[in-house]
Amino acid sequence: MRTLDAWRLNRELPAWERSFPRPLVDLSTVEAIDPYVAVFLVLYARRCAEAGGRLRLLLPRREEVARALAGTGLFRRAGEAVWTDRPPPEGPGENSLGIVRVEDEGEVQGLVDRACEVLADRFPLGERSIRVLAMAMLELLQNIPHHANPLGEEIEPYGLAAVQEFSDHIHLVVMDKGVGLHRSLALNPRYRGLGERQALEAVLIEGASRFTDPGRGGALRRIREVVQANEGRMLVRSGGAGFWQAEVEWGVEGVHPFPGVQISVQLPRALFFG
Repeated sequence: MRTLDAWRLNRELPAWERSFPRPLVDLSTVEAIDPYVAVFLVLYARRCAEAGGRLRLLLPRREEVARALAGTGLFRRAGEAVWTDRPPPEGPGENSLGIVRVEDEGEVQGLVDRACEVLADRFPLGERSIRVLAMAMLELLQNIPHHANPLGEEIEPYGLAAVQEFSDHIHLVVMDKGVGLHRSLALNPRYRGLGERQALEAVLIEGASRFTDPGRGGALRRIREVVQANEGRMLVRSGGAGFWQAEVEWGVEGVHPFPGVQISVQLPRALFFG
Protein backbone atom coordinates (compact mmCIF):
# COMPACT_ATOMS: atom_id res chain seq x y z
CA MET A 1 0.00 0.00 0.00
CA ARG A 2 1.86 3.07 -1.27
CA THR A 3 -0.94 5.64 -1.09
CA LEU A 4 -3.62 5.89 1.58
CA ASP A 5 -6.47 8.20 0.63
CA ALA A 6 -10.21 8.32 1.26
CA TRP A 7 -10.96 5.74 -1.42
CA ARG A 8 -8.37 3.26 -0.15
CA LEU A 9 -9.40 3.83 3.47
CA ASN A 10 -12.89 2.57 2.62
CA ARG A 11 -11.34 -0.73 1.52
CA GLU A 12 -9.00 -1.01 4.52
CA LEU A 13 -11.49 -0.15 7.30
CA PRO A 14 -13.22 -3.58 7.48
CA ALA A 15 -9.86 -5.24 8.25
CA TRP A 16 -9.07 -2.66 10.95
CA GLU A 17 -12.49 -3.15 12.49
CA ARG A 18 -11.95 -6.89 12.99
CA SER A 19 -9.58 -6.01 15.87
CA PHE A 20 -11.66 -3.14 17.29
CA PRO A 21 -11.19 -1.57 19.83
CA ARG A 22 -7.45 -2.37 19.50
CA PRO A 23 -6.94 -2.26 15.75
CA LEU A 24 -3.46 -2.34 14.21
CA VAL A 25 -3.11 0.12 11.32
CA ASP A 26 0.04 -0.60 9.33
CA LEU A 27 1.29 2.55 7.58
CA SER A 28 4.88 1.34 7.32
CA THR A 29 4.97 1.07 3.51
CA VAL A 30 2.78 4.10 2.81
CA GLU A 31 4.45 6.93 0.88
CA ALA A 32 1.53 9.36 0.71
CA ILE A 33 -1.30 9.99 3.19
CA ASP A 34 -3.98 12.55 2.44
CA PRO A 35 -5.61 14.82 5.07
CA TYR A 36 -8.87 12.84 5.00
CA VAL A 37 -7.03 9.83 6.41
CA ALA A 38 -5.21 11.89 9.05
CA VAL A 39 -8.47 13.39 10.36
CA PHE A 40 -10.23 10.02 10.22
CA LEU A 41 -7.49 8.43 12.33
CA VAL A 42 -8.07 11.03 15.07
CA LEU A 43 -11.78 10.15 15.15
CA TYR A 44 -10.97 6.44 15.03
CA ALA A 45 -8.52 6.74 17.93
CA ARG A 46 -11.15 8.51 20.06
CA ARG A 47 -13.76 5.88 19.16
CA CYS A 48 -11.36 3.10 20.20
CA ALA A 49 -10.59 4.86 23.49
CA GLU A 50 -14.30 5.31 24.25
CA ALA A 51 -14.72 1.53 23.83
CA GLY A 52 -11.85 0.84 26.24
CA GLY A 53 -9.19 0.12 23.63
CA ARG A 54 -6.41 1.94 21.83
CA LEU A 55 -5.54 2.55 18.20
CA ARG A 56 -2.13 1.10 17.32
CA LEU A 57 -0.18 2.67 14.44
CA LEU A 58 2.91 1.44 12.64
CA LEU A 59 4.39 4.69 11.35
CA PRO A 60 5.62 5.14 7.76
CA ARG A 61 9.22 3.97 7.36
CA ARG A 62 10.11 7.01 5.28
CA GLU A 63 10.87 9.81 7.70
CA GLU A 64 9.50 12.57 5.43
CA VAL A 65 6.15 10.76 5.20
CA ALA A 66 5.99 10.27 8.98
CA ARG A 67 6.90 13.95 9.45
CA ALA A 68 4.15 15.07 7.07
CA LEU A 69 1.64 12.91 8.96
CA ALA A 70 2.73 14.40 12.29
CA GLY A 71 2.52 17.88 10.77
CA THR A 72 -1.22 17.50 10.24
CA GLY A 73 -1.68 17.55 14.02
CA LEU A 74 -2.83 13.93 14.20
CA PHE A 75 -0.76 12.99 17.24
CA ARG A 76 -1.42 16.26 19.05
CA ARG A 77 -5.18 15.77 18.65
CA ALA A 78 -5.23 12.02 19.38
CA GLY A 79 -2.85 12.20 22.35
CA GLU A 80 -2.74 9.05 24.48
CA ALA A 81 -5.56 7.50 22.45
CA VAL A 82 -3.02 6.29 19.87
CA TRP A 83 0.05 4.05 20.26
CA THR A 84 2.90 4.21 17.75
CA ASP A 85 5.76 1.78 17.15
CA ARG A 86 8.27 4.64 17.57
CA PRO A 87 8.01 8.23 18.74
CA PRO A 88 6.37 10.32 16.00
CA PRO A 89 8.42 13.19 14.55
CA GLU A 90 7.74 16.71 15.70
CA GLY A 91 7.31 19.95 13.81
CA PRO A 92 4.58 21.56 11.67
CA GLY A 93 3.81 20.38 8.17
CA GLU A 94 4.95 22.59 5.34
CA ASN A 95 1.65 22.57 3.45
CA SER A 96 -0.93 21.94 6.15
CA LEU A 97 -3.12 24.24 8.17
CA GLY A 98 -3.45 21.47 10.73
CA ILE A 99 -6.42 19.63 12.17
CA VAL A 100 -8.73 21.94 14.14
CA ARG A 101 -11.56 21.13 16.53
CA VAL A 102 -15.05 22.43 15.70
CA GLU A 103 -17.21 22.64 18.82
CA ASP A 104 -19.82 25.35 18.35
CA GLU A 105 -21.26 27.56 15.63
CA GLY A 106 -19.83 30.76 17.10
CA GLU A 107 -16.25 29.79 16.28
CA VAL A 108 -16.86 28.65 12.69
CA GLN A 109 -16.43 32.05 11.01
CA GLY A 110 -13.09 32.60 12.75
CA LEU A 111 -11.77 29.24 11.57
CA VAL A 112 -12.84 29.99 8.00
CA ASP A 113 -11.26 33.46 8.03
CA ARG A 114 -7.97 32.07 9.35
CA ALA A 115 -7.79 29.34 6.70
CA CYS A 116 -8.52 31.78 3.88
CA GLU A 117 -5.90 34.23 5.17
CA VAL A 118 -3.21 31.55 5.37
CA LEU A 119 -3.95 30.29 1.86
CA ALA A 120 -4.12 33.82 0.43
CA ASP A 121 -0.64 34.49 1.81
CA ARG A 122 0.78 31.51 -0.08
CA PHE A 123 -0.59 32.20 -3.56
CA PRO A 124 -2.89 34.78 -5.21
CA LEU A 125 -6.56 34.14 -4.58
CA GLY A 126 -9.03 36.01 -6.73
CA GLU A 127 -12.21 37.45 -5.21
CA ARG A 128 -14.46 34.80 -6.77
CA SER A 129 -12.18 32.00 -5.64
CA ILE A 130 -12.04 33.25 -2.06
CA ARG A 131 -15.84 33.33 -2.03
CA VAL A 132 -16.00 29.73 -3.28
CA LEU A 133 -13.53 28.53 -0.67
CA ALA A 134 -15.11 30.48 2.19
CA MET A 135 -18.63 29.32 1.27
CA ALA A 136 -17.61 25.68 1.13
CA MET A 137 -15.75 25.80 4.42
CA LEU A 138 -18.44 27.81 6.22
CA GLU A 139 -21.25 25.47 5.20
CA LEU A 140 -19.29 22.30 5.88
CA LEU A 141 -18.19 23.45 9.34
CA GLN A 142 -21.68 24.67 10.27
CA ASN A 143 -23.03 21.21 9.51
CA ILE A 144 -21.26 19.89 12.63
CA PRO A 145 -23.11 21.97 15.27
CA HIS A 146 -26.33 21.81 13.21
CA HIS A 147 -26.53 18.09 12.47
CA ALA A 148 -23.97 15.99 14.39
CA ASN A 149 -26.16 15.68 17.49
CA PRO A 150 -29.49 17.45 16.84
CA LEU A 151 -31.29 15.86 19.82
CA GLY A 152 -28.52 16.40 22.36
CA GLU A 153 -27.92 12.69 22.96
CA GLU A 154 -25.23 11.34 25.32
CA ILE A 155 -22.56 11.18 22.62
CA GLU A 156 -19.47 13.25 21.80
CA PRO A 157 -19.60 14.05 18.05
CA TYR A 158 -16.07 15.51 18.18
CA GLY A 159 -16.10 17.60 15.01
CA LEU A 160 -12.80 18.15 13.18
CA ALA A 161 -11.67 20.01 10.08
CA ALA A 162 -8.51 20.40 8.01
CA VAL A 163 -7.36 22.22 4.87
CA GLN A 164 -4.32 21.21 2.86
CA GLU A 165 -2.90 22.53 -0.39
CA PHE A 166 -1.27 20.39 -3.05
CA SER A 167 0.37 21.15 -6.39
CA ASP A 168 -2.91 20.70 -8.29
CA HIS A 169 -5.73 21.05 -5.74
CA ILE A 170 -6.89 22.26 -2.34
CA HIS A 171 -8.35 19.61 -0.07
CA LEU A 172 -11.03 20.41 2.54
CA VAL A 173 -11.92 17.79 5.15
CA VAL A 174 -14.72 17.98 7.72
CA MET A 175 -15.70 15.07 9.98
CA ASP A 176 -17.60 14.09 13.10
CA LYS A 177 -18.72 10.88 14.78
CA GLY A 178 -22.23 12.05 15.57
CA VAL A 179 -25.61 10.60 14.62
CA GLY A 180 -25.03 10.70 10.85
CA LEU A 181 -27.08 12.11 7.99
CA HIS A 182 -29.60 9.27 7.97
CA ARG A 183 -30.75 9.82 11.56
CA SER A 184 -30.60 13.60 11.25
CA LEU A 185 -32.70 13.60 8.08
CA ALA A 186 -35.25 11.25 9.68
CA LEU A 187 -36.25 14.12 12.01
CA ASN A 188 -38.09 15.50 8.96
CA PRO A 189 -41.28 13.38 8.57
CA ARG A 190 -41.00 13.60 4.78
CA TYR A 191 -37.81 11.51 4.78
CA ARG A 192 -38.41 9.21 7.75
CA GLY A 193 -38.77 6.02 5.70
CA LEU A 194 -35.55 6.33 3.69
CA GLY A 195 -32.64 3.91 3.99
CA GLU A 196 -29.07 5.14 4.46
CA ARG A 197 -28.18 5.22 0.77
CA GLN A 198 -31.49 6.83 -0.17
CA ALA A 199 -31.02 9.46 2.53
CA LEU A 200 -27.51 10.27 1.35
CA GLU A 201 -28.69 10.69 -2.24
CA ALA A 202 -31.60 12.86 -1.11
CA VAL A 203 -29.23 15.16 0.81
CA LEU A 204 -26.60 15.46 -1.94
CA ILE A 205 -28.81 15.49 -5.04
CA GLU A 206 -32.16 16.88 -3.88
CA GLY A 207 -30.92 19.15 -1.10
CA ALA A 208 -33.04 17.35 1.51
CA SER A 209 -32.72 18.56 5.10
CA ARG A 210 -34.07 17.79 8.56
CA PHE A 211 -35.32 21.39 8.63
CA THR A 212 -38.89 21.88 7.43
CA ASP A 213 -38.55 25.66 7.12
CA PRO A 214 -38.09 26.87 3.50
CA GLY A 215 -34.58 28.14 2.81
CA ARG A 216 -32.85 26.11 5.53
CA GLY A 217 -30.53 23.22 4.77
CA GLY A 218 -29.21 22.15 1.39
CA ALA A 219 -25.56 23.00 2.15
CA LEU A 220 -24.13 19.70 0.93
CA ARG A 221 -26.01 19.92 -2.36
CA ARG A 222 -24.71 23.45 -2.96
CA ILE A 223 -21.14 22.30 -2.32
CA ARG A 224 -21.61 19.29 -4.59
CA GLU A 225 -22.74 21.63 -7.36
CA VAL A 226 -19.61 23.77 -6.88
CA VAL A 227 -17.44 20.64 -7.04
CA GLN A 228 -19.22 19.47 -10.18
CA ALA A 229 -19.01 22.86 -11.91
CA ASN A 230 -15.26 23.10 -11.24
CA GLU A 231 -14.36 19.48 -12.08
CA GLY A 232 -13.44 18.64 -8.51
CA ARG A 233 -13.91 15.53 -6.39
CA MET A 234 -16.08 14.90 -3.34
CA LEU A 235 -16.71 12.04 -0.94
CA VAL A 236 -19.37 12.00 1.77
CA ARG A 237 -19.41 9.01 4.11
CA SER A 238 -22.19 8.55 6.66
CA GLY A 239 -23.02 5.39 8.55
CA GLY A 240 -22.97 2.54 6.05
CA ALA A 241 -23.35 4.64 2.89
CA GLY A 242 -20.88 6.59 0.79
CA PHE A 243 -21.49 9.24 -1.90
CA TRP A 244 -18.78 10.09 -4.43
CA GLN A 245 -18.54 12.83 -7.04
CA ALA A 246 -15.68 12.79 -9.54
CA GLU A 247 -15.98 15.69 -12.00
CA VAL A 248 -19.47 15.15 -13.52
CA GLU A 249 -19.93 11.51 -12.47
CA TRP A 250 -21.45 10.51 -9.13
CA GLY A 251 -22.72 7.45 -7.31
CA VAL A 252 -23.88 6.06 -3.96
CA GLU A 253 -22.67 2.75 -2.57
CA GLY A 254 -22.45 0.76 0.63
CA VAL A 255 -19.39 1.16 2.88
CA HIS A 256 -18.32 -0.37 6.17
CA PRO A 257 -20.39 1.39 8.88
CA PHE A 258 -18.81 4.17 10.89
CA PRO A 259 -20.64 6.72 13.08
CA GLY A 260 -21.12 10.33 11.99
CA VAL A 261 -20.33 12.10 8.73
CA GLN A 262 -16.94 12.29 7.00
CA ILE A 263 -16.54 14.69 4.07
CA SER A 264 -13.72 15.20 1.57
CA VAL A 265 -13.82 18.04 -0.98
CA GLN A 266 -11.03 18.55 -3.52
CA LEU A 267 -11.10 21.69 -5.66
CA PRO A 268 -8.57 22.22 -8.49
CA ARG A 269 -5.88 24.75 -7.60
CA ALA A 270 -6.40 26.53 -10.90
CA LEU A 271 -9.73 27.74 -9.50
CA PHE A 272 -7.86 29.85 -6.93
CA PHE A 273 -5.90 31.99 -9.38
CA GLY A 274 -7.17 35.18 -10.94
